[in-house]
Amino acid sequence: LKQDLFTLRQVISQYTLDKQKAPQTLDDVVQAGYLKVIPKDPFTNEANWTPDQEDSVMAVDQQEPGIVDVHSASNETATDGTAYSSW
Repeated sequence: LKQDLFTLRQVISQYTLDKQKAPQTLDDVVQAGYLKVIPKDPFTNEANWTPDQEDSVMAVDQQEPGIVDVHSASNETATDGTAYSSW
């Protein structure tokens, strides 16, 4: 999970820097060639990540705020007591 989150966050940041706007969907980073496929969340076994949208005032492109972060869509809890969805 941590590696998938790291990878997704890295490609979101790179896409945003290169395109001067955040991706609107995770499919945008695939279509632009930053990833071959969106990885599956290991706990849901689906590519159903929960995206965080930028605040339009703080967005790189204020007309089209996009995704700035992703989290697991799992309802499960880690051994340290934190929800995977909060990672």
